Amino acid sequence: MLKATALSRSAAARWWDAGLLTLAVLLAAAFFLAPPLLGPSRHNDFPRAFVAYWSSGSPDFPPDLQHLVDHQFRYHLARVMIALSLVAVLVALAYRLRRFRLPTGALALAAAVLLIANVQGAVSPFGTLLPILASGPADADSAAVLAQVHHQLENDPASPALDVMLAEYVRWHVVKAVLVGLLATVLVGLSVVAWRRRRLVSLLTGVTAAAALVVVAANVTTAANPIPPFLLLLQSS
Repeated sequence: MLKATALSRSAAARWWDAGLLTLAVLLAAAFFLAPPLLGPSRHNDFPRAFVAYWSSGSPDFPPDLQHLVDHQFRYHLARVMIALSLVAVLVALAYRLRRFRLPTGALALAAAVLLIANVQGAVSPFGTLLPILASGPADADSAAVLAQVHHQLENDPASPALDVMLAEYVRWHVVKAVLVGLLATVLVGLSVVAWRRRRLVSLLTGVTAAAALVVVAANVTTAANPIPPFLLLLQSS
């Protein structure tokens, strides 16, 4: 009777593990395949929409730019929900599958990094569009606007549009600093817990935590003095 009960529990555990593995694979696929179903990104329209926004002299986005920002928000929000679920599933698998704890934990860490990046995108959707300005050759209108942006960054006063741009840029880095800081705290805790039994895992986790703290320091520095790195962001334009 006891043997049958143990076998039944073992079979149930295997089914749970198989279900979690299947769910992890489906979520990983959904992370890349589902958000594009929200519609075309129309990123090529951003330089034109940005020129119109800058020329308006208003901090409020015109309709064309607002559409792009809204799409960017929905895109990243969808990825946040999927990545959050994926992190939870991978953490559960790391807890249940002791023999595969290290690779599963590494996958959970990768999913957490993707989660952080997309939380940044959802919190600062306009900020995630700004690098497009430096991604390729600018037309005459865009080049003229970017020259004005450079001038205002180096010489006060700033226009309302530039104030919004800098606020989004700072918010993007503040959110990253906070979330990576939380991740570093978790990693330090895991490193301490693992020290007695699995020192290699503890060391690897500690090194990863140290790297995360470097990222935190870099983002705090950028948020405290955003103009020089923002100029670098636009420099290739």
